[in-house]
Order: sequence, then structure tokens, then C-alpha cells
Amino acid sequence: MSDKEPRSLDLALVRRLGAFLREHRLLMAVSVLAMIVTNLLQVVQPFLVKVGIDRDVASGDLVGLARTATLLGAALLAHTLSQVGFTYAVEYLGQRLLYDLRMRLYDKVLRLAQSYFDRTPVGATLTNVTNDVEAIRQFISQGVVSLIGDTMLVLVILGAMLWINVGLALVTFLTLPFFGIVSWLFRSSIRGGYRDARVANAQINTTLVEAVSGIREVTLLNYQSRSLDTFAKHNSGYRDAYLRLVHTYSYYFPAIELLATAGYLVILGYSHYVVGTGVQAGEIFAFFSYVGMLYRPLRQLAERFNTFQAAMAAAERIFKLLDRQEELAAPPPAAAQSTASSPGAPGLQIELRRVDFAYEPDAPVLQGMQLHIDAGERVALVGTTGSGKTTVINLINRLYDVQAGAVLLDGRDIRDLSTDEHRTMIATVPQDLFLFSGSIAENISLGKPGFSRHDIERAAAAVNADGFIRRLPDGYDQDVLEEGKSLSTGEKQLLSFARAFLLDPRLVVMDEATASVDAESEHLIEGALSQLFAGRTAIIIAHRLSTIRSVDRILVLHRGQVVEQGSHEALLAREGRYAQLYRLQLLAAATGGGSSIDSNVAGA
Repeated sequence: MSDKEPRSLDLALVRRLGAFLREHRLLMAVSVLAMIVTNLLQVVQPFLVKVGIDRDVASGDLVGLARTATLLGAALLAHTLSQVGFTYAVEYLGQRLLYDLRMRLYDKVLRLAQSYFDRTPVGATLTNVTNDVEAIRQFISQGVVSLIGDTMLVLVILGAMLWINVGLALVTFLTLPFFGIVSWLFRSSIRGGYRDARVANAQINTTLVEAVSGIREVTLLNYQSRSLDTFAKHNSGYRDAYLRLVHTYSYYFPAIELLATAGYLVILGYSHYVVGTGVQAGEIFAFFSYVGMLYRPLRQLAERFNTFQAAMAAAERIFKLLDRQEELAAPPPAAAQSTASSPGAPGLQIELRRVDFAYEPDAPVLQGMQLHIDAGERVALVGTTGSGKTTVINLINRLYDVQAGAVLLDGRDIRDLSTDEHRTMIATVPQDLFLFSGSIAENISLGKPGFSRHDIERAAAAVNADGFIRRLPDGYDQDVLEEGKSLSTGEKQLLSFARAFLLDPRLVVMDEATASVDAESEHLIEGALSQLFAGRTAIIIAHRLSTIRSVDRILVLHRGQVVEQGSHEALLAREGRYAQLYRLQLLAAATGGGSSIDSNVAGA
């Protein structure tokens, strides 16, 4: 990347960050004002010392010296108080900005299409919302405000030096261009180092999330060594990236210190030749103080420059996420305002009309798919791995949009439905239910307003979940722990049925929801299903024989097409693909290979 490109990119990023600052302009103004007062009080102190030396001490005026000392003490006290106010104001500003930016990112993550999560490691998103936002906070609170204050401090110091002694000030300024040259030379190396470090940090987060989430598989598959090697590789990348930054700093900061020392030498050399004719002792003291004060904000400006480079690397990643298209287009306003029609039956009518879909451009899953489900009908989807069963469910749930054709609910294109309208019509019960941290009751109601404890308990009782819940120590107030670790698979499935029943949807989708339950839980689940399906359209990815045989119609999918459909008996009599799959399932059961159809026809 050329030097021109980073400068253009930095300006664009700064403008966008400025939009967040404008939301807190009052707090920003207070912080800058406190910084200005602090700097002015700091600059006035050496000047008062100069006055005390050159005027009061030189003339033996003890009263004047006492008056000057009092002013100096007042300046010191006021400087301390203003420093406290500035620190509080600027840190409060930083935390407000961190909160706003993190909420903006989290809201964005929740609205992204499923395809984003299919392609993006969890650790990368985690880094965006945590580390990158923190880098922006540091830049705003410790960078922008301090940058303004330090710049003004430098200008005030330069003005004071010129006022005290123009000649001495001009020779002192000879070192300033070298400061700019040194900072410019190290710019590219610092920016690249921070970018590499953040990439490595995202890789560390990804590896850590995978290991913790899949710790059971890591242990059972004896994957610890390989996982450790992967973590070590990314950890080394992070270390090496920061070591490159340290290498750069090891030259950069000594160079700045060398320039500061050169400033002292210039003052001493100049004073040696003109002392007694144009330079007073107090002026020499003031200039030594001002040079120290001058290079302190200049060094801080250099550090702010480093903070700026880290923030720009983080901002690139943050705005890349914020600018990402949600991919699922919002419905037209007129379409979104209307209410979904109901053709008389409480269930939902579903149609896939000549649908094409592919997760990857060169690997189509559905090609011209035609499918129709009547309102209130119970349909099972059967097929081998890759046949498109789960893809059909994903499209009905609008986790993805079709590439061609349309998905219709009650005759309306799903893309014309608002998110709220669409989500309230469908309840999907997955094979692996995700439970949130909180109580049993909170996980059934999902914290949605309008559901009383009575409603929650009635839903649980309807799907046979009330019995095991009441046996828990705290009943409905029992904490389920992270991801429901304290519950069995069957108990979690009953909770998912209760959640679906409470939502009162028009369509219930069973995505292999009883694949891993034991015989006792299966008995309870069969009773729960009859309650859950009553008066609703149901789509079931084929599972237990009892579930398959009780549906109104079985759809057999193969390579993205419906190749057979009918009742269980009719399909067996046809001696087609379903009959073949069914016999394979019976053979597997007879030889101990399993008792579910999906043992041989797992979902796509």
C-alpha cells in the first residue's frame, strides 16, 4: 500500500470516528477546556519562577518575591485541580464512546445474515467487539482530546519562549524539524505492526473459543496436542508482531530523547556566547523548563501517534464490520405494513416456487425446487445427506435468501414480510437446543413481555416438561447454567417444545429434534408433539419411525428436488427411493446400527 493510500484511509476513518464524537460534543468541549486550563497553568509556572529570579531576587525585593511565590503556589494548586477535572472528564468521555460503539457493533452482529457466520471465525468477531473497540476508546480519550491539548500546549510554550527571548527561542527551534522527520520515518513500521498484532489476536480468540466450546471433543479425540500446537502458532504470531513494534520503539523513543538533549545543548551553547549581554539567569532557567515541557508534549504527541496507528488498524476492522451488508434485504414499506393473511386454517400455507439456492457459487443445493404444503398439514422431509432438507428449513426461516424463485407463506413472498411478522409465525425446534444463561422460566419465555408465570407453566405442562422442572431444586427458577449443562438432552428438548408451544406459532419446524433422546424421554416427547402440532402446520426432518408414519405426507428429496411424495404405505408400495432407504434403516436396526431413518438419511 502506498503512502498516499494510508493517509487517505486515515482521514476517512477519522471523519467517521468524528461522527461518534459529535454525539458527545458537550462532554468533548468540557474535556478540551479542562485540558487548555491545565496547560496554561503549567506554562505560567516557569514564567513566574523567571520573574522571581530576574526581578525579585535580583533587586532584593522580598515582598515582591513573597507575592510571586504566592501566585506560583496558587498556580500549582489550580493546575492540580484542573488536572483532576480533565482526567475524569476525558475518561468518562472514553467510556461513553466505548459503550456506544460496542452497542452499535453488537446490534450489527445480531442483524447479520447467517452467511456471515458461516464464513467468519467467532474469534474475529469477538476481537472486533472487545479489543478493537478498546483501541478506539484509548485513541479518543487518550488521543484526540490530549492531541488537541498537547498541540495547544506546544504552541503556548513556543509563544512564551518567543516572548521571553526571541534569539534564544529561534535557535532552540532548530531541533523541531528533526522531530517531524523521525516520526514520519517510523510511521509505516508502527502501523503495520499494530495491524499484524490485531490479526494474530483474532486468531488467538478463534482458537480459544473453539477449544472451550468443543472441549469434550478435544478430550475424546485426543486432540489436545494439535490444539495446543495451533494455539502456540497464533500466540507466537502475536508475540512476534509486538516484538516488531518493540524493535521500532527501541529506536524511536531514544531518537526523541536525543533531540530533547540537543535542545538543552543549543540553549547552553547560545547562552555561553551571549550571556551577560542578552540573556538573564531567569531566562536560562525558564528556557530549560520550557524545553523539558516542550519535548514532553512532543513525546506525548509521538505516543498519541502510536495510539493513532493502533486505532486506525482497529477502526479499519470495525468499520468493515459495520459496513457489511446484512444481505437479507428489508421488505418494501408498503409490504411490511400489511398483515399476513390467513386462509381460514390456523396453520401456515408454504410454497417453494422454482427455487435455486447454493451456499457456494459452484455447488448448487436446490435447483428449480417446487414444493407445496397446505395449511395445517404435517409433512416429513426424507433424504440422504446433501439432499437439501435442512436447506429448505433454512430458506423458510429466511436465514438465507434464495438466488432464484420465491418462498411463499400464505401466498406472500417471504421477502415482503417484516422480521417481526415472519418470526412470530414460525417456531423451529433444533436437534441441539441452545439455552441461554438464566432460569428455566426465562429460557421458555425468552424474556419476552406479555408472558406470565402461569402461561409459562401451562406451556411446560402441555408438552410434559412440567414434571421434571418441578423436581429441580428451584423449579422454574432453576439456573440452567451455561448452554444448559445441568440438563439432559431429553430435558432440553422438552424445554424447546415448551418454548415453541408458548410462542403459539402457525408453523412448527422439527429439525432432527429427537435424534439424541433416550427411550424414556422419547415417550414423553411423543406426547408433547401431539400437543405441539395440534392445529398447526408441521415440517419434520425425518426421524423416528413413529414420527414418520404419523405425518400426512412424506417428501423424499434427492439432489435438491422432490423425487417422491405420499404416505408411508404408498411410498413403500411404489418400491422407489423411499422404500430403499426404509429397508436400509430396518437392516441397520436389525444389525444394531440404529433405529432411526436418519441413521442412513442424515439431513443436508
